[in-house]
Amino acid sequence: MSGRAQPEREYRDVTVRAAPTDVRMTLSFGLVIVGAVVGARFADRTATAAATDLRDALAGVPSSLVTVLQTLALGAYGVLALAGPVWALVSRRFGLLLRVLVGGALGVVAFAALGRVPVVVSWTQHLTAGVGGGVRSWDIVVLAAVVTVAQSAVAPRWVRVLRVLLVLLALLRAVGTVDVVDVLLAIGAGGGMGALVLVGLGRSAHRLTGEGVRLALAGSGLAVRDVRSLAAAAGRYAATAVAPVAVRHRRGSDADTGPVPVVVAGRTDDVVAVPGAAAAVDVPVDVRVVDEQLWRLDAVRRGLRRLRLRGVGDDSPFGSPVRVVANEATSALVAGSRGVRVPTVLALAVGREGEGLLATEHLVGTRFDELPAERLTDDVLDAAWRQLAALQDCAVAVRELTLDHFLLTEDGGVAVVDLGPSEPAAAPGVLAGDVAELLLTTSVVVGAERAVAAAHRVLGADRLTPALGRMVPDALSAAARAALKGHPDARSSLVSALSDDLGVARPAFENVQRFRPRTLLLGATLAVAVYALAPQLADLPQLVDTVRTADWRWLPAVLAASALTYLGAALGLAGGTPGRVPLGESVGVALSASFVATFAPPGVGQVGLNIRYLQKRGFPTPVAASASAAKEAAVLTAHVLLLVTAAVWAGSARALTGELSRLPSPLVIAAAVGGTLAVLGIAAAVPNVRRLLRERVAPAVRASAGAMRPLLSDPGKLAALVAGVALVPGGYAVCLYLSVRAFGVHTPFVTVALVSLTAGAVATAAPTPGGVGAVEAVLLAALTGVGVPSGSALAAVVLYRLATFWLPILPGFAAFRIFTARGVL
Repeated sequence: MSGRAQPEREYRDVTVRAAPTDVRMTLSFGLVIVGAVVGARFADRTATAAATDLRDALAGVPSSLVTVLQTLALGAYGVLALAGPVWALVSRRFGLLLRVLVGGALGVVAFAALGRVPVVVSWTQHLTAGVGGGVRSWDIVVLAAVVTVAQSAVAPRWVRVLRVLLVLLALLRAVGTVDVVDVLLAIGAGGGMGALVLVGLGRSAHRLTGEGVRLALAGSGLAVRDVRSLAAAAGRYAATAVAPVAVRHRRGSDADTGPVPVVVAGRTDDVVAVPGAAAAVDVPVDVRVVDEQLWRLDAVRRGLRRLRLRGVGDDSPFGSPVRVVANEATSALVAGSRGVRVPTVLALAVGREGEGLLATEHLVGTRFDELPAERLTDDVLDAAWRQLAALQDCAVAVRELTLDHFLLTEDGGVAVVDLGPSEPAAAPGVLAGDVAELLLTTSVVVGAERAVAAAHRVLGADRLTPALGRMVPDALSAAARAALKGHPDARSSLVSALSDDLGVARPAFENVQRFRPRTLLLGATLAVAVYALAPQLADLPQLVDTVRTADWRWLPAVLAASALTYLGAALGLAGGTPGRVPLGESVGVALSASFVATFAPPGVGQVGLNIRYLQKRGFPTPVAASASAAKEAAVLTAHVLLLVTAAVWAGSARALTGELSRLPSPLVIAAAVGGTLAVLGIAAAVPNVRRLLRERVAPAVRASAGAMRPLLSDPGKLAALVAGVALVPGGYAVCLYLSVRAFGVHTPFVTVALVSLTAGAVATAAPTPGGVGAVEAVLLAALTGVGVPSGSALAAVVLYRLATFWLPILPGFAAFRIFTARGVL
């Protein structure tokens, strides 16, 4: 073997895990599936007409041309199926091949499961009887998965070829023997499973090596060597450039004691030759590389922020990776021309696969966020504010102006670095945001009074006043919010200090969020509830007739069963607490929780109220939290045991024989279970999911188990706990059964109990207070599914929810006020 060193490759393959773009692709393909199902359900005539019009529009195309296109598409598909795996094996792309195989297999499973959805089945039967069809798009499923997975690991030109092949094959299928809905489902299933595989297993990505960076910069006239990647920052490299020696005085810099050595590439202004200097020296250089992955991540971040917030001046995403670094270079050149001390721009370059590269001089110093507080003297703070004032003069906004963007150089001056998120020609509101973020982040270190005093000395009141209104937490950048984390009072103290300094009243901040993520989840839940309830509400006259014929002698029993749940909650709290807890007060606390549940997420309000009550009783906070955790763990255990018992009881009594016969075939159930297990396995492979399980779920389970251990030595406490946690779901089941009986329906108790326990699980998981919307939808669908007439089911659900959720709110409010006034809560 030759001892000659092998040249470094220009690119290397790396694995990027759980990229945000992959999550976005998964959601996008999910929307394609939802759109296809909704179209088949609510716009079947429109979809049929569209398919017919598409066929008619292409009817004039010569059949020979269609035949040629079909032959080319099928031939290309066959070549891809044969040559693709061979290429992956020869080029040692084993990870890519594994992802393609897993994505294709999961796509086929998902597509088969979608074919069993009743809406899709009825649509396919309708199409077969009408315009023709019945052949499913299995090849499109596999191709969509291949395109989604391979786009992260092959050259862009081949990705375009694969996409053209997918579009061509989809069009030929849509105008041939397969309908449009089936094609959309195939693309959604294949692409969605491929994207989900990328989320779980990560994507293979091409990344520039040091040799690739050297070649790209050499094409722009900058000779660099010794390029190395900085592992701590994605897309950051350190290099050594061979450049002429030059020095210049920085106009307006904080260091006026002498010239500062810099590298100047292609500029002659302010350059003074050094007599007797060597022709060239080695100069350290910083290189920033923005590839497609980083560009798309920035585009998603900017797009979501622009969509979610209003009035914060967010600009549109950049059109390409090169535009990202060009924007940074423009900001640096404009700022440098006005005396801001920023790294000099040495070169802009474009990589072979479209990456944007920016080379700047490397300034030696310490970032402000790494400095001890005592080194942030008034002189240093004033120097930083002078740099910001110069940035404001030339309308350059850094947009994330936290302490890590300031550098205390070796000569004692201050420089501004990392202008990646910057915006030249920024609007006044965005410029005010920079002032607000620097005020906030400096106040965390030096205190509100010193931060405001330094800013006032340099900027004055005119420039500080607009910044006061920009201190809304939602309007701050993620970096600023991270700096404030752990200092909950820092923003309030700064707002008070700045208001006093300016002599203005403390402002009332406006809400800049258009929506919150929880609002979207709540809207989706309510949409599902409306979708399930709307068909039943169409029978409103039948509901009125049903209510008129109700046997109201069952009403006291319904209310008593509902009250039984509060006794169970009180027994559970008393039994789960290591000490004396009055049962009467516990019942009042449980009743108060019914009021708190109207505006708190399910379970959260009750847990917080229990901890607050035990703290008022004199229990230490760890004991109160452990007791509440023990009760909740016991409730969950009892709920699962009762659910399993009811299911076994219903099976042995053959109470659900008719309903079980309507379930899908064992093959479909096995496919669904397998797909679910595969999704869970992929999710478990995501580092963030594993970290969540390790840091949040596992400690909570251990804490609950530890809290339960002392109760096992006290039979009385254990009996009260077991009885209490069994009474809660049992009381709800009895209440629902009595509500059904009140309207003359004789459904077996075990069937109704199984329905009630299922709805209880939904109420715990639903994001709405008390499970509003989700519980009603599940109860209604389940009761009608077990044979209860729709009018009686709706009336029973209304009565049940009145007794268990709505009616207790008023006495719960009264109990909450009384206990709060007495100091019990």
